[in-house]
Amino acid sequence: MVRDDEAPGPSTTAVGPHERRRSVGGSAWTANGLRERLNRLGAPRPPPRRAHPDPPRGFEPLLTPYGLAWRRLDFLNQPPTSAAAGFAYLDTETTGLAGGTGTLAWAAAVARVQPGGLELAQLILLGPGQEPPMLHALQEEIRDAPGLATYNGASFDLPLLRTRWVLARMPGDLEHGPHTDLLRLARSLLRPRLQSCTLRTVELRYLGFEREEDLPGALAPEAYFRFLRFGARDLLEAALEHNRQDVLSLYHLHHRLQRRLQGRELDMRAADWLALGRHLWRRGRRADAWRAFRCSAELREGEDSEKAAELIARRLRRLRRRALRRGRDRHLRDRDRRVALLDQRPQGFHQLGIEGVPGF
Repeated sequence: MVRDDEAPGPSTTAVGPHERRRSVGGSAWTANGLRERLNRLGAPRPPPRRAHPDPPRGFEPLLTPYGLAWRRLDFLNQPPTSAAAGFAYLDTETTGLAGGTGTLAWAAAVARVQPGGLELAQLILLGPGQEPPMLHALQEEIRDAPGLATYNGASFDLPLLRTRWVLARMPGDLEHGPHTDLLRLARSLLRPRLQSCTLRTVELRYLGFEREEDLPGALAPEAYFRFLRFGARDLLEAALEHNRQDVLSLYHLHHRLQRRLQGRELDMRAADWLALGRHLWRRGRRADAWRAFRCSAELREGEDSEKAAELIARRLRRLRRRALRRGRDRHLRDRDRRVALLDQRPQGFHQLGIEGVPGF
């Protein structure tokens, strides 16, 4: 489930759901400490045998070392992009937003770029006792990908999955490639355009499409609970489709943001170039950042161009002061060298008429 809430600022005193989600990966939680506590409790009890509901349409059994997982595999004819080559795009649906040990990831969708299109794998948890097979299957989907992209996954999805991995007594750690949180990238690059960077807003105002008859993410936990208790599938199918649409949006958003990072989007205004320059500067790409600032200043579009011109002027003043300081330091070093050479002359050199030798 893509977490769209905006985190409260530093001055906010109320603790909202987003702040609670951030605590999932906080310093209070350590994998080793949790493993030690679980080991002291002894071997886990086998889950009670109960009839699980039948899997939704399209899901097939997948054999893992821990039992059967349920996966639906689709292949979509999507145009390949160089930005997404090799990346895995992950989104989860959970039983709540609070995180912690009581929250389950009951569905996960992973999209991967293949030579002919986009492979989309979706996993579902038919019951809490089947969590180890699902987690193992999920790791197999993302482990070999060169990169992993999520939307707010750094604060919610990945910490939650790591917690569930430990609680399920899985060996080692959840493995995946280098992670890119597209929410953070969108906030850095799109703030001048969008007051809110929820995925729905980004889809509508940046990617240019709107979902039809989409189930709100807040109703996904209720859809899953209805499925477990009564076998109801009306809302469950809508929640699974919502999950699939999320990862497809991540795929297209990643492509667009990569083009913006390269300065290749045709509709970029002064504010966009200014935001790009600041983002590149924070990442240490100073030369690219100054090029973005120059593009913003050259457009002459109000305050944003003026701010970019001011940053360039400040930089030039610093460079000039540094050059003057370097010249002064070089002069002082040359003077000190000449004084040192004079101090090294043997006694009586002045009596031999050597004072006028150049360099002395």
